[in-house]
Amino acid sequence: MQAVGNTFIKLSSITLLAFSVSLTGCQTFKNLTGGEDADDAVETAEKSEQNYYSDAVAKIDEGRYVQAIEDLTNLRTFYPTGQYSEQALLDVMYAQYESGQFAVAASSAEQFISLYPSNPQISYAHYVRGVSNMQGSSEGFSLNLFNLNQAERDTAYLRIAFNNFQELINKYPNSPYAPDAAQRMIYIYNQFAESELSAADWYIEREAYVAAVNRAKWAFQYYPLSESTPKAIAILAYSHDQLGLTDLATEYKTLLQINYPSWLTNDGRVRLDTKRDRSWLNKLTFGQLGRSGVEGSPLNTGDYNGATKTQVVRSARQMSLPNANTATANSAQGTAPTNGASNLNFGLGLPENSTAPQNQSSTSPMAREATEATIDPKIINTTPTTTPTE
Repeated sequence: MQAVGNTFIKLSSITLLAFSVSLTGCQTFKNLTGGEDADDAVETAEKSEQNYYSDAVAKIDEGRYVQAIEDLTNLRTFYPTGQYSEQALLDVMYAQYESGQFAVAASSAEQFISLYPSNPQISYAHYVRGVSNMQGSSEGFSLNLFNLNQAERDTAYLRIAFNNFQELINKYPNSPYAPDAAQRMIYIYNQFAESELSAADWYIEREAYVAAVNRAKWAFQYYPLSESTPKAIAILAYSHDQLGLTDLATEYKTLLQINYPSWLTNDGRVRLDTKRDRSWLNKLTFGQLGRSGVEGSPLNTGDYNGATKTQVVRSARQMSLPNANTATANSAQGTAPTNGASNLNFGLGLPENSTAPQNQSSTSPMAREATEATIDPKIINTTPTTTPTE
């Protein structure tokens, strides 16, 4: 009987413990559901929607972007369908950009484009996304566009930004942000072309003239509308001369004489040390990113004073970047483009028979030496050579 009694006592203890736990559980559930004597466990808004927004705008005006982002985030959290919810996201992306959070700003812009495609300021979101991605590879340090050559940067973000701007001007050609977006597209396009010729410079310095010819040809193939065209022709003329292919060299020199005589000396030699005409870049002024107004009108549309807005948008719409994989593959193989580059004619009468020598037995000793050299494009220092004018 004693064993039975102990068993009964143990069972009774377990039953009481379970009952106690049950009461505790009920009390916990009561706290979670907001019982009469429980503190409210759910966070509530500390301010009205209007006050959140007013305070955020004041902080933006003071340059206190981190605090402004916090207020705007709270506004969207507590008033997701409120009067200022959409505008708050526009201001969030602006504050993120101004505080140097470029990747986050691009993400916020992407979110806005997805959530509010019919918002009157949708083109602003496209613009912010592009501008943020254009700054993307400078994440973590301050970048002045004209102090750091874009051709030396990680090109992935520039390619994304180009596509962002292209989508903007295609969908919203009459947007107040379209001219500035087009101007940035043209700039990026020229930077990609310059990168090709920077590599060609590197090869020329090492007397790898076949490789230099190939890179100049890529500039024609992929960036026919770039400002690097005269230098590309000069590289082709100079390199063919060095390879002993005088007929082709003469044809390219003729093109230079007709179109870009400053690249030739008085006695007909190619002057690769001629400083390129940087007037386009020197005059370039990107618009400063401004906030988008509540009333639907942009607070800043860029400081553009070049060709007419219609002209610059039309010019940009004619440009496109090559497929990244295609360009990378050609660079790695050290070969010229295979889709008709040698037959391209951009109004300059390029020589039809200008393929770089591939058969070493039919070339000069210099050409054979160049083709025998194994050069990894990945180690190229793309810093352009800047040399004095004549």
